[in-house]
Amino acid sequence: MITFEKIRATVTRYLKANFNGLQVSSKSFKDGFARSSFKVELDNVKREAHLTQVERACTVRIFYFPKDENDYSIELLDVQEKLGDLFDLKFSIEDRHLDINEPNFDEIDGVLQFEFDLQFFDGREYENEDIGIEDEIKNGKEFYEKYPIELMGELVEEGD
Repeated sequence: MITFEKIRATVTRYLKANFNGLQVSSKSFKDGFARSSFKVELDNVKREAHLTQVERACTVRIFYFPKDENDYSIELLDVQEKLGDLFDLKFSIEDRHLDINEPNFDEIDGVLQFEFDLQFFDGREYENEDIGIEDEIKNGKEFYEKYPIELMGELVEEGD
């Protein structure tokens, strides 16, 4: 199962491997930051449960703080090009390749901001893998207690 923590750690690992010597921070902006360095955040984190799977989505946001806070335009263009190549179409994590959606670059007050969206589904893990989900729904009292659902026959139609 892919967790949001694993996503953040993988992005950090990609940055460290492809930008030799640059620090990747997880500190708050108010605690200060080194120049030149990266900061990685996850935003718009979403987890929605379904009967047989869990939908997860998030926005990965990468900040780059250039070495010189006054003369940075060429440096930001170079980093932007490298980030675009690094996070192009797919984001590989564990044994999966997730689509990168809506990549976007922005420069705010001399800081490069790059963000993209990820959305994926993970199957639910069940204690007894030998029994299929259909059998658990038909026969499993424990399943109903763990995942309460109403069957179509149990739905009550309210009067006019």
